[in-house]
Amino acid sequence: MDATHTTPIYIPAQTAVLLCFLPAKPQPPAEGASLSVLTDRLQQQLPPSVRLLKVDEIRHADVVKSFNLSQLPAFVLVQQGVELGRREGTRSWDDVVSLTGLL
Repeated sequence: MDATHTTPIYIPAQTAVLLCFLPAKPQPPAEGASLSVLTDRLQQQLPPSVRLLKVDEIRHADVVKSFNLSQLPAFVLVQQGVELGRREGTRSWDDVVSLTGLL
């Protein structure tokens, strides 16, 4: 299988998706660990109606560009192709979780 080929992901219409756009090289290095902890914790704590997908800036540069993000990391909540909210440049648990309140 080609390394650039990915399998499509089926997401039911009633499920929202929290896209986590991750920077290529977090600075300083400690931020990378905290982002990993934040996304892992989010994945465990989000309600079943929200699915979390990590989007790496290097591997999915076109996707990152298509969202016209000004600062990474960024978290964008999408449902049925409609953006419900976003937080850019944040690493705050409460700030990111507040996005799910938009559902």
